[in-house]
Amino acid sequence: MKKFVLLIVVLFSVFLAVGCMSNKEIRIPKVEKSVSTIDKDLTKEKQKTDLSNDISVEPESEYKNKTDNDVQDISSFIPKGWEVLKKYGGELAIAKGDLNKDGIIDKAFVIEQSNQSEYASPRNLLIVFGNKDNTYTLSIRAEKAILLANEGGTFGDPFEDIVIDRGSVLLKFMGGSSRWHRYFRFRYQDNGWYLIGFTEGSYESIGDSMYCLEDDYNLITGDYIGEKLEDGKIKTIKKNIGKKQLLNLKDFIADEYDVQSQ
Repeated sequence: MKKFVLLIVVLFSVFLAVGCMSNKEIRIPKVEKSVSTIDKDLTKEKQKTDLSNDISVEPESEYKNKTDNDVQDISSFIPKGWEVLKKYGGELAIAKGDLNKDGIIDKAFVIEQSNQSEYASPRNLLIVFGNKDNTYTLSIRAEKAILLANEGGTFGDPFEDIVIDRGSVLLKFMGGSSRWHRYFRFRYQDNGWYLIGFTEGSYESIGDSMYCLEDDYNLITGDYIGEKLEDGKIKTIKKNIGKKQLLNLKDFIADEYDVQSQ
């Protein structure tokens, strides 16, 4: 009987030993695999971090060089005591593109008088044509084409952007409690700069929602597309208001422009 009990104890001990060894053999590969996976993940994360660092530093450097080059190219057109205006995001108000269809890049930019004690410093719009030798020639300097910093109402500075779009210069302004916006499009033709398009709009409330209603004028064709509220819905109106003589940029005054009086 004792031998039988002893035999059972021995067999049970052997079974436990084998079981423990089996578990170790199964668990070890899992641990090694987990460590290997972690190492790979850490390596990937390091690569991502290094890449992120490269991305965050290089574009900033490229942007600074690009900005410096843009200003250097046009520095001769900026009077002493003036500087290129900065937009809300800190970018310079400089636009580039072909404006006279000669295949050479031209520039349009806004400058502002600096070191002024008054709240609203004077602003000018300048457009320069590019030459084949990488120099520029002044096409026009408009002294009244840009709204001043105090002409945006409750919104503050109304200057939004200057862009070159479809071969024309587009000036964008916005402001006021109703969040109005006014866009002026100028194109070079007949050896001069003329206002060829005008868009204005503001936000109106319909119930609990706000909608932007716009009036868009093609001053070349006389085509008009407008929006208005009617019975709680937005209604689109299309008509032709007739062609009118185009306004020359040299005679344009941004804060006095009224499309109806033209």
